[in-house]
Amino acid sequence: MMQFNSTDLGKWEATYRALTGADRHLLTPEGVWMIGEKPGLVAVFDDDEIVYITSTRNLAKTLQSFPREGAECELRTLAAVVDLGVSGKTAPARASKGPTAQRVSRLVGRMTYAVAQAPIAHLDTVRDAFIAIADPRYNGRTSLANQALDRLPK
Repeated sequence: MMQFNSTDLGKWEATYRALTGADRHLLTPEGVWMIGEKPGLVAVFDDDEIVYITSTRNLAKTLQSFPREGAECELRTLAAVVDLGVSGKTAPARASKGPTAQRVSRLVGRMTYAVAQAPIAHLDTVRDAFIAIADPRYNGRTSLANQALDRLPK
């Protein structure tokens, strides 16, 4: 498999470096309340490892859904599948309610996040390129390949 690095991003390398090197805040309700309703990119970190990258048109809504039990969002679902071994079929429901949701909330509560700006017209394209470079644990190429192998019929 071809390995990419941040220089492959061209003019977007500065944005990537700003996102990955930015000040980080805790991914808790107290750590996300001050974010406004603006578009942008979000990188979620567990220690110093990037575990998830996404783009959104509303940073406040997206960030507030990550630590909240009862919310069905991709980060919580992927955390349940990758870190807790929950089946991909039942992960969205289990990651939002019940004992698994509490475990996911504890996982997410120790994570940090950083945000960066990008033009609305290019949000998804830039997100996909950043995912290719960072290969995050939850939504990167390696993770998706592992999930595909896990879903093979036994």
